[in-house]
Amino acid sequence: MSWHVRYFSPSLHTELQSLEFSTQDEALAAAFEIARDEGRITAIEGPDGDIAGPDKIEVWFRERGLVLPPVRPR
Repeated sequence: MSWHVRYFSPSLHTELQSLEFSTQDEALAAAFEIARDEGRITAIEGPDGDIAGPDKIEVWFRERGLVLPPVRPR
């Protein structure tokens, strides 16, 4: 089972998808790093089409002292 982070890269002007992660927490940690590098998170997708909702993502970021721009639906 794998999770992916979808994000918009301002420098490349395109939406990208991360490598695979085995857990939702790993994907959230990757999203944290991507956002720190100016990427704009658009979705975190898991197995069977599961998607970490904006509330869960924003709470995870807030707990780590990073303000996440609003997550945009795909």
